[in-house]
Amino acid sequence: MSRRVGTALSIVALMAGAVGVLALSARYAETPRSAGASSADAHRAGAPSPDTARGAALVKRAEVLVRERRRFGYRVLVRPAKPGTRAELDPARHTLTLFVDPRDAAHRIAHDFAHELGHAYDEQRMDPAARRAYLARRGVPAARWWPSPAAADYRVGAGDFAEVYALCHAASPEFRSRLAPRPANACAQLPAGAQASR
Repeated sequence: MSRRVGTALSIVALMAGAVGVLALSARYAETPRSAGASSADAHRAGAPSPDTARGAALVKRAEVLVRERRRFGYRVLVRPAKPGTRAELDPARHTLTLFVDPRDAAHRIAHDFAHELGHAYDEQRMDPAARRAYLARRGVPAARWWPSPAAADYRVGAGDFAEVYALCHAASPEFRSRLAPRPANACAQLPAGAQASR
């Protein structure tokens, strides 16, 4: 899931090869899995595919819809659409990958980008006590935080946190959590350090 009034978003079009990823997003996995491959011939030739070039241009338009300026040390990659997965965060490689369909609305990509930034915040700034406090604020104190391997994260704390983070930081009507209802004031549900960009 970056409105650049300050630092510009660094976008890298990654064309091919299997990349081990700890997927935190539309599909969250607790163990590394392959991000798949695309257009190996184009990669070897050094020429980006038309879909990837259009996707990178769309991400540039979407970034102005994201208020969160922090990247938490992550490099942003743009890849062609991947069935079943809109974006992934790989803490081991410090990459945030957006799988972009050029037909997507910019606000949807902005939401995906901000969702992943929410996972990055969680990974770097949250501890078990902060996660318990968040679940209590959301009215689901007994909910699990982490999803099962290869399962979507929308029914557990990690995914709900990322969705509320995206709602706070991206100009998008999207809200996909199935753990708790859409909050009237998303930013107020987050820990103080997650409410505003620095």
